Amino acid sequence: MQRRWVYWLTGSVFGAVMLVLGLQVLSGLDDFDLSAYETRFVLFSHQDTQISGTLHLPGGLNPPVLVLIHGDGPQDRYSGGGYLPLIKVFLESGIAVYSWDKPGVGASQGNWLDHSMSDRADLAKTALSQLKTLPGLSLSSFGFLGFSQAGWVLPHLAQASEPTDFLVLIGGAVDWHRQGQYYTRQRLAADGASAEAIKSELDRQAGRNEQYLGPEAAYADYLAAQDTSSPMPEDRFHFVKKNWRSNSTETLRTAKKPMFIIHGSDDLNVDPDYNSQTYRQFLENQHPANRFEIIDGATHGLLRSDLFNYQRPDQMPFWVEWAFLALGREAFAPGTLDLIANWVHDQSHSASVTVR
Repeated sequence: MQRRWVYWLTGSVFGAVMLVLGLQVLSGLDDFDLSAYETRFVLFSHQDTQISGTLHLPGGLNPPVLVLIHGDGPQDRYSGGGYLPLIKVFLESGIAVYSWDKPGVGASQGNWLDHSMSDRADLAKTALSQLKTLPGLSLSSFGFLGFSQAGWVLPHLAQASEPTDFLVLIGGAVDWHRQGQYYTRQRLAADGASAEAIKSELDRQAGRNEQYLGPEAAYADYLAAQDTSSPMPEDRFHFVKKNWRSNSTETLRTAKKPMFIIHGSDDLNVDPDYNSQTYRQFLENQHPANRFEIIDGATHGLLRSDLFNYQRPDQMPFWVEWAFLALGREAFAPGTLDLIANWVHDQSHSASVTVR
């Protein structure tokens, strides 16, 4: 009788645990479903190419609009689904969200690797201009939310002359070269390299960059000097050559629009302490709404670092990808998305009062 009772209790506990896990999975998967919200497919032209994107609307007239600016890589409008929980949270809070396929990705024409950071800013401005012509948004406030590489894009859009009301930057870096060194340092340290070996490799890379990415550098010379089985493709080489000296300090000096700069404390791609401090140095007195946060326990993309701290998405094992699907918005560091949404609403209110 006692053994039967133990079996029953064990089965009941197991069943309860499985029920809770099942409900969590269903809850997480719901964060990837935007079908309850109005969707508009919005096309615009940039440099003689057609760019395809999607606008998701929360309902009602003139909601604040966030325009997403991708980080590096061939990203589609939802970043392979990674943006969906974030978009869902913003829609629930009354914020519209627009994002596009990068040029040459998905339904967009062109090649994103042809662009400088200034070109990327111009593309974003063109998207914003198109959105402002749409019905139901004539009195909306408009802002940009950018990730990582957008650190060299958003400062162009924060100038006084730009038609931007606010900007949010997640995991941005000020200097491309310094960011690359930090990334390499973290990668080598994770592989167990000594401090001396790391310094030697960083010095070697710095010298090669000057030699093979300089103004006169040719792709053939770069290829001939490689000691790796996976050199950069030619279009990636020209993209890096065009952009690797990017540094936003001078542009930040004249940035006048409100900016929210956010880093994760456990960022493996961008030095959170140095960059947050540097953004603060240039921006703290530029606008009273400017804000700077380092989120404890967060990754480069503000996910929970106890589960998702990898330098590249392709390093994640399958079970981590499944965990992201199961958790949905809960995969992000607690409170982070609400923090952004509340700041956006504050800036939207300020913009509407200013217009009146």
